[in-house]
Amino acid sequence: MISEELKEKMQEIIDGCLECKSKPCMKNCVMLNDFGKDPKSIFKECIEKNKILDKLAYSCNMCNQCTIACPKGYKIQDIFMESRKLKIEKNNGKSPMKGHKAIEAHQYLGYSRLFNTSNKALKDKKTVRVFLPGCSLSSYNPTAVGNILDYLQEKCHGEVGSILKCCGKPTKDLGQEEKFKKRYNLVQNSIDELGAEEIIVACQSCYEIFRKNSPNQKVISLWELLPELGLPEHAKGVGKGSDVVFGIHDSCPTRYNKKIQDGVRQILDQMEYKIEEPLHTRENTRCCGLGGMVATANPEVTHTIINRRVAEYNTDHIVSYCAACRQSMESAGKDSVHILDLIFGERYTKDSATKRTQGTKKQWINRFKSKKELNKRK
Repeated sequence: MISEELKEKMQEIIDGCLECKSKPCMKNCVMLNDFGKDPKSIFKECIEKNKILDKLAYSCNMCNQCTIACPKGYKIQDIFMESRKLKIEKNNGKSPMKGHKAIEAHQYLGYSRLFNTSNKALKDKKTVRVFLPGCSLSSYNPTAVGNILDYLQEKCHGEVGSILKCCGKPTKDLGQEEKFKKRYNLVQNSIDELGAEEIIVACQSCYEIFRKNSPNQKVISLWELLPELGLPEHAKGVGKGSDVVFGIHDSCPTRYNKKIQDGVRQILDQMEYKIEEPLHTRENTRCCGLGGMVATANPEVTHTIINRRVAEYNTDHIVSYCAACRQSMESAGKDSVHILDLIFGERYTKDSATKRTQGTKKQWINRFKSKKELNKRK
Protein backbone atom coordinates (compact mmCIF):
# COMPACT_ATOMS: atom_id res chain seq x y z
CA MET A 1 0.00 0.00 0.00
CA ILE A 2 1.11 3.55 -0.77
CA SER A 3 0.07 6.43 1.47
CA GLU A 4 -2.10 9.18 0.01
CA GLU A 5 0.65 11.71 0.71
CA LEU A 6 3.16 9.66 -1.29
CA LYS A 7 0.66 9.22 -4.12
CA GLU A 8 0.28 13.00 -4.31
CA LYS A 9 4.05 13.44 -4.61
CA MET A 10 4.19 10.82 -7.35
CA GLN A 11 1.27 12.41 -9.17
CA GLU A 12 2.96 15.80 -9.07
CA ILE A 13 5.88 14.35 -11.00
CA ILE A 14 3.60 12.46 -13.39
CA ASP A 15 1.68 15.66 -14.20
CA GLY A 16 4.73 17.90 -14.45
CA CYS A 17 7.18 15.61 -16.22
CA LEU A 18 8.29 17.13 -19.54
CA GLU A 19 8.93 13.69 -21.04
CA CYS A 20 12.26 14.89 -22.41
CA LYS A 21 13.22 13.03 -25.57
CA SER A 22 16.80 12.58 -24.40
CA LYS A 23 15.64 11.37 -20.95
CA PRO A 24 18.50 13.03 -19.02
CA CYS A 25 17.34 11.48 -15.75
CA MET A 26 17.83 7.99 -17.17
CA LYS A 27 21.17 8.91 -18.72
CA ASN A 28 22.45 9.85 -15.30
CA CYS A 29 20.80 7.12 -13.21
CA VAL A 30 21.94 3.50 -13.41
CA MET A 31 19.02 2.36 -11.28
CA LEU A 32 16.34 3.76 -13.61
CA ASN A 33 18.01 2.04 -16.54
CA ASP A 34 18.15 -1.20 -14.57
CA PHE A 35 14.36 -1.10 -14.26
CA GLY A 36 14.07 0.17 -17.85
CA LYS A 37 11.70 3.02 -17.07
CA ASP A 38 11.68 6.76 -16.46
CA PRO A 39 10.24 8.16 -13.17
CA LYS A 40 6.90 9.05 -14.78
CA SER A 41 6.34 5.47 -15.99
CA ILE A 42 7.50 4.01 -12.69
CA PHE A 43 5.23 6.18 -10.56
CA LYS A 44 2.21 5.62 -12.83
CA GLU A 45 2.62 1.90 -12.36
CA CYS A 46 3.08 2.28 -8.60
CA ILE A 47 -0.16 4.24 -8.27
CA GLU A 48 -2.07 1.79 -10.48
CA LYS A 49 -0.88 -1.21 -8.44
CA ASN A 50 -0.98 0.75 -5.16
CA LYS A 51 2.49 -0.50 -4.23
CA ILE A 52 6.16 0.09 -4.84
CA LEU A 53 8.42 -2.93 -5.19
CA ASP A 54 10.86 -3.52 -2.34
CA LYS A 55 13.82 -3.82 -4.69
CA LEU A 56 12.85 -0.61 -6.47
CA ALA A 57 12.57 1.37 -3.23
CA TYR A 58 15.96 0.17 -2.04
CA SER A 59 17.84 0.51 -5.34
CA CYS A 60 18.06 4.31 -5.27
CA ASN A 61 21.54 5.32 -4.10
CA MET A 62 20.34 8.79 -3.06
CA CYS A 63 23.00 10.53 -5.15
CA ASN A 64 20.76 13.33 -6.49
CA GLN A 65 22.01 13.00 -10.07
CA CYS A 66 18.51 12.55 -11.49
CA THR A 67 17.46 15.79 -9.79
CA ILE A 68 20.43 17.66 -11.24
CA ALA A 69 19.63 16.34 -14.72
CA CYS A 70 15.87 17.03 -14.46
CA PRO A 71 14.85 20.40 -16.03
CA LYS A 72 12.31 20.81 -13.22
CA GLY A 73 14.62 19.60 -10.48
CA TYR A 74 12.24 16.95 -9.13
CA LYS A 75 13.62 15.26 -6.02
CA ILE A 76 13.03 11.68 -7.03
CA GLN A 77 15.11 10.30 -4.17
CA ASP A 78 12.70 11.79 -1.61
CA ILE A 79 9.92 9.56 -2.93
CA PHE A 80 12.04 6.44 -2.61
CA MET A 81 13.08 7.51 0.89
CA GLU A 82 9.46 8.00 1.94
CA SER A 83 8.55 4.60 0.49
CA ARG A 84 11.28 3.00 2.60
CA LYS A 85 9.85 4.52 5.75
CA LEU A 86 6.44 3.07 4.90
CA LYS A 87 7.95 -0.36 4.33
CA ILE A 88 9.77 -0.21 7.65
CA GLU A 89 6.56 0.79 9.39
CA LYS A 90 4.65 -2.14 7.87
CA ASN A 91 7.45 -4.63 8.47
CA ASN A 92 7.80 -4.23 12.24
CA GLY A 93 10.74 -1.87 12.00
CA LYS A 94 12.84 -4.07 9.72
CA SER A 95 13.93 -3.68 6.12
CA PRO A 96 12.26 -6.21 3.80
CA MET A 97 15.58 -6.76 1.99
CA LYS A 98 17.50 -9.82 3.23
CA GLY A 99 20.82 -8.19 2.41
CA HIS A 100 20.15 -5.46 4.94
CA LYS A 101 20.68 -7.86 7.83
CA ALA A 102 24.37 -7.03 7.36
CA ILE A 103 23.57 -3.33 7.81
CA GLU A 104 21.60 -4.09 10.97
CA ALA A 105 24.55 -6.08 12.34
CA HIS A 106 26.93 -3.23 11.50
CA GLN A 107 24.74 -0.72 13.31
CA TYR A 108 24.37 -2.99 16.34
CA LEU A 109 28.16 -3.28 16.65
CA GLY A 110 28.62 0.39 15.76
CA TYR A 111 26.76 1.37 18.92
CA SER A 112 28.21 -1.29 21.21
CA ARG A 113 30.56 -0.33 24.04
CA LEU A 114 33.24 -2.57 22.56
CA PHE A 115 33.71 -0.23 19.59
CA ASN A 116 32.70 3.13 21.12
CA THR A 117 34.55 5.69 23.18
CA SER A 118 34.21 9.29 24.34
CA ASN A 119 37.17 11.35 25.55
CA LYS A 120 37.57 14.85 26.91
CA ALA A 121 40.29 17.23 25.72
CA LEU A 122 43.82 17.04 27.15
CA LYS A 123 44.19 17.27 30.92
CA ASP A 124 43.16 20.61 32.43
CA LYS A 125 41.84 21.80 29.06
CA LYS A 126 38.27 22.67 28.18
CA THR A 127 36.73 20.52 25.45
CA VAL A 128 35.89 23.23 22.93
CA ARG A 129 35.90 20.92 19.91
CA VAL A 130 35.25 17.22 19.50
CA PHE A 131 36.66 15.08 16.67
CA LEU A 132 34.58 12.24 15.21
CA PRO A 133 36.49 10.10 12.66
CA GLY A 134 33.37 8.15 11.64
CA CYS A 135 32.91 4.44 10.95
CA SER A 136 34.70 3.99 7.62
CA LEU A 137 37.95 5.81 8.41
CA SER A 138 38.30 4.18 11.84
CA SER A 139 37.77 0.76 10.22
CA TYR A 140 40.38 1.51 7.57
CA ASN A 141 43.33 3.33 9.15
CA PRO A 142 43.60 3.53 12.98
CA THR A 143 47.05 5.12 12.77
CA ALA A 144 45.69 8.01 10.69
CA VAL A 145 42.89 8.47 13.23
CA GLY A 146 45.44 8.86 16.02
CA ASN A 147 47.75 11.06 13.96
CA ILE A 148 45.05 13.53 12.97
CA LEU A 149 43.79 13.82 16.56
CA ASP A 150 47.38 14.53 17.70
CA TYR A 151 47.65 17.27 15.10
CA LEU A 152 44.28 18.80 15.95
CA GLN A 153 45.20 18.91 19.64
CA GLU A 154 48.57 20.48 18.79
CA LYS A 155 47.02 23.21 16.62
CA CYS A 156 43.97 23.82 18.83
CA HIS A 157 45.76 24.24 22.18
CA GLY A 158 44.81 20.75 23.39
CA GLU A 159 41.11 21.66 23.50
CA VAL A 160 39.94 18.83 21.24
CA GLY A 161 38.12 15.77 22.58
CA SER A 162 37.10 12.69 20.60
CA ILE A 163 34.12 10.41 20.10
CA LEU A 164 34.00 7.11 18.23
CA LYS A 165 30.37 6.31 17.53
CA CYS A 166 28.26 5.95 14.39
CA CYS A 167 26.16 8.94 13.33
CA GLY A 168 23.32 6.57 12.37
CA LYS A 169 23.17 7.29 8.65
CA PRO A 170 22.88 3.59 7.66
CA THR A 171 19.86 3.30 9.97
CA LYS A 172 18.34 6.43 8.45
CA ASP A 173 18.96 5.22 4.89
CA LEU A 174 17.05 2.01 5.59
CA GLY A 175 14.06 4.16 6.49
CA GLN A 176 14.19 3.38 10.22
CA GLU A 177 13.43 6.93 11.27
CA GLU A 178 12.48 6.27 14.90
CA LYS A 179 15.47 4.00 15.49
CA PHE A 180 17.71 6.61 13.89
CA LYS A 181 16.45 9.31 16.28
CA LYS A 182 17.18 7.10 19.29
CA ARG A 183 20.62 6.20 18.04
CA TYR A 184 21.48 9.76 17.10
CA ASN A 185 20.50 10.92 20.57
CA LEU A 186 23.20 8.61 21.96
CA VAL A 187 25.81 10.47 19.89
CA GLN A 188 24.37 13.88 20.73
CA ASN A 189 24.35 13.06 24.44
CA SER A 190 28.04 12.16 24.26
CA ILE A 191 28.82 15.47 22.55
CA ASP A 192 26.80 17.46 25.08
CA GLU A 193 28.39 15.64 28.03
CA LEU A 194 31.81 16.76 26.81
CA GLY A 195 30.52 20.33 26.52
CA ALA A 196 31.83 20.69 22.95
CA GLU A 197 30.86 23.79 20.97
CA GLU A 198 32.15 22.50 17.64
CA ILE A 199 32.06 19.11 15.91
CA ILE A 200 34.93 18.17 13.58
CA VAL A 201 34.11 15.33 11.19
CA ALA A 202 36.25 13.39 8.73
CA CYS A 203 33.27 11.68 7.07
CA GLN A 204 31.10 13.54 4.56
CA SER A 205 27.97 11.57 5.46
CA CYS A 206 28.54 12.47 9.12
CA TYR A 207 28.89 16.09 8.06
CA GLU A 208 25.40 16.11 6.56
CA ILE A 209 23.85 14.23 9.48
CA PHE A 210 25.36 16.47 12.16
CA ARG A 211 24.55 19.66 10.24
CA LYS A 212 20.88 18.69 10.18
CA ASN A 213 20.59 17.27 13.69
CA SER A 214 22.98 19.20 15.96
CA PRO A 215 21.80 22.84 15.82
CA ASN A 216 23.55 23.80 19.06
CA GLN A 217 27.03 22.98 17.75
CA LYS A 218 29.00 24.32 14.83
CA VAL A 219 29.87 21.50 12.43
CA ILE A 220 33.02 21.66 10.34
CA SER A 221 34.62 19.19 7.97
CA LEU A 222 38.23 18.22 8.55
CA TRP A 223 38.81 19.20 4.91
CA GLU A 224 37.61 22.74 5.61
CA LEU A 225 39.64 22.98 8.81
CA LEU A 226 43.03 21.64 7.69
CA PRO A 227 43.62 24.40 5.10
CA GLU A 228 42.92 26.93 7.86
CA LEU A 229 45.25 25.26 10.37
CA GLY A 230 47.92 24.45 7.81
CA LEU A 231 49.41 21.04 7.04
CA PRO A 232 51.97 19.25 9.21
CA GLU A 233 55.46 20.37 8.17
CA HIS A 234 56.45 16.95 6.87
CA ALA A 235 53.46 16.94 4.48
CA LYS A 236 54.30 20.21 2.75
CA GLY A 237 55.77 19.42 -0.66
CA VAL A 238 55.96 15.70 0.11
CA GLY A 239 54.53 14.83 -3.32
CA LYS A 240 57.01 16.88 -5.33
CA GLY A 241 58.66 14.66 -7.92
CA SER A 242 56.14 11.83 -7.58
CA ASP A 243 55.45 9.89 -10.78
CA VAL A 244 51.76 9.52 -9.84
CA VAL A 245 48.87 11.58 -11.17
CA PHE A 246 45.87 11.31 -8.86
CA GLY A 247 42.31 11.53 -10.09
CA ILE A 248 40.09 13.21 -7.47
CA HIS A 249 36.83 11.61 -6.40
CA ASP A 250 34.29 13.91 -4.70
CA SER A 251 31.73 12.09 -2.56
CA CYS A 252 28.03 12.77 -3.14
CA PRO A 253 27.34 14.48 0.22
CA THR A 254 29.83 17.21 -0.70
CA ARG A 255 28.11 17.91 -4.02
CA TYR A 256 26.98 21.38 -2.98
CA ASN A 257 29.85 22.21 -0.62
CA LYS A 258 32.45 24.13 -2.57
CA LYS A 259 34.47 24.91 0.55
CA ILE A 260 35.13 21.22 1.23
CA GLN A 261 35.93 20.57 -2.43
CA ASP A 262 38.32 23.54 -2.53
CA GLY A 263 39.90 22.49 0.77
CA VAL A 264 40.82 19.05 -0.52
CA ARG A 265 42.41 20.52 -3.62
CA GLN A 266 44.33 23.07 -1.55
CA ILE A 267 45.71 20.25 0.60
CA LEU A 268 46.85 18.25 -2.45
CA ASP A 269 48.33 21.39 -3.97
CA GLN A 270 50.32 22.13 -0.79
CA MET A 271 51.63 18.57 -0.83
CA GLU A 272 52.54 19.18 -4.52
CA TYR A 273 50.86 16.08 -5.90
CA LYS A 274 49.72 16.19 -9.52
CA ILE A 275 45.95 15.82 -9.90
CA GLU A 276 43.33 15.55 -12.63
CA GLU A 277 39.58 16.04 -12.58
CA PRO A 278 37.30 13.33 -14.02
CA LEU A 279 34.47 14.17 -16.40
CA HIS A 280 31.98 14.39 -13.53
CA THR A 281 33.46 16.27 -10.61
CA ARG A 282 32.58 18.67 -7.79
CA GLU A 283 28.81 19.47 -7.97
CA ASN A 284 28.41 17.02 -10.87
CA THR A 285 30.25 14.16 -9.20
CA ARG A 286 29.02 10.61 -9.65
CA CYS A 287 28.34 8.16 -6.83
CA CYS A 288 30.92 5.57 -5.83
CA GLY A 289 28.13 2.99 -5.64
CA LEU A 290 27.79 2.72 -1.86
CA GLY A 291 25.15 5.42 -1.31
CA GLY A 292 21.70 4.62 0.00
CA MET A 293 22.68 1.17 1.34
CA VAL A 294 22.14 -0.23 -2.17
CA ALA A 295 25.15 -2.59 -2.23
CA THR A 296 23.46 -5.26 -0.12
CA ALA A 297 20.03 -4.74 -1.68
CA ASN A 298 20.91 -4.63 -5.38
CA PRO A 299 24.60 -5.56 -5.89
CA GLU A 300 24.22 -5.65 -9.69
CA VAL A 301 23.32 -1.95 -9.80
CA THR A 302 26.14 -1.17 -7.38
CA HIS A 303 28.73 -2.87 -9.59
CA THR A 304 27.50 -0.99 -12.65
CA ILE A 305 27.66 2.34 -10.80
CA ILE A 306 31.21 1.70 -9.56
CA ASN A 307 32.49 0.58 -12.96
CA ARG A 308 30.89 3.57 -14.68
CA ARG A 309 32.58 5.89 -12.22
CA VAL A 310 36.12 4.50 -12.49
CA ALA A 311 35.85 4.41 -16.31
CA GLU A 312 35.90 8.24 -16.22
CA TYR A 313 39.51 8.34 -15.00
CA ASN A 314 42.53 8.42 -17.29
CA THR A 315 44.82 7.51 -14.40
CA ASP A 316 45.04 4.28 -12.39
CA HIS A 317 45.45 6.24 -9.14
CA ILE A 318 42.50 7.81 -7.31
CA VAL A 319 42.49 9.90 -4.13
CA SER A 320 39.32 10.18 -2.03
CA TYR A 321 38.50 11.97 1.20
CA CYS A 322 35.86 9.39 2.12
CA ALA A 323 37.14 6.00 3.29
CA ALA A 324 34.06 4.21 1.91
CA CYS A 325 34.51 5.82 -1.51
CA ARG A 326 38.18 4.83 -1.41
CA GLN A 327 37.23 1.20 -0.88
CA SER A 328 34.68 1.36 -3.67
CA MET A 329 37.19 2.71 -6.18
CA GLU A 330 39.65 -0.02 -5.25
CA SER A 331 37.02 -2.73 -5.71
CA ALA A 332 36.87 -1.73 -9.39
CA GLY A 333 40.59 -2.25 -9.87
CA LYS A 334 42.03 1.22 -9.22
CA ASP A 335 44.92 2.06 -6.93
CA SER A 336 42.91 4.01 -4.39
CA VAL A 337 44.17 6.04 -1.44
CA HIS A 338 42.61 8.16 1.27
CA ILE A 339 43.98 11.69 1.49
CA LEU A 340 45.19 11.00 5.04
CA ASP A 341 47.40 8.22 3.62
CA LEU A 342 49.20 10.99 1.75
CA ILE A 343 49.26 13.57 4.55
CA PHE A 344 50.87 11.16 7.03
CA GLY A 345 52.88 9.10 4.57
CA GLU A 346 56.11 9.24 2.60
CA ARG A 347 56.19 10.48 -1.00
CA TYR A 348 53.68 8.35 -2.91
CA THR A 349 54.92 6.78 -6.15
CA LYS A 350 53.70 4.12 -8.55
CA ASP A 351 55.71 1.58 -6.59
CA SER A 352 53.65 2.45 -3.50
CA ALA A 353 50.48 1.05 -5.08
CA THR A 354 49.06 -1.83 -3.08
CA LYS A 355 45.64 -3.23 -2.26
CA ARG A 356 44.45 -1.73 1.03
CA THR A 357 40.93 -3.11 1.50
CA GLN A 358 40.69 -5.72 4.23
CA GLY A 359 38.01 -8.24 5.18
CA THR A 360 35.15 -7.50 7.56
CA LYS A 361 36.90 -9.10 10.54
CA LYS A 362 40.02 -6.99 10.03
CA GLN A 363 37.90 -3.85 9.66
CA TRP A 364 36.34 -4.42 13.08
CA ILE A 365 39.80 -5.07 14.52
CA ASN A 366 40.85 -1.71 13.05
CA ARG A 367 37.78 -0.09 14.58
CA PHE A 368 38.84 -1.41 17.99
CA LYS A 369 42.40 -0.18 17.37
CA SER A 370 41.01 3.27 16.54
CA LYS A 371 39.22 3.25 19.87
CA LYS A 372 42.53 2.51 21.61
CA GLU A 373 44.25 5.28 19.61
CA LEU A 374 41.67 7.82 20.77
CA ASN A 375 41.72 6.58 24.37
CA LYS A 376 45.49 6.92 24.77
CA ARG A 377 45.38 10.54 23.62
CA LYS A 378 43.15 11.86 26.39
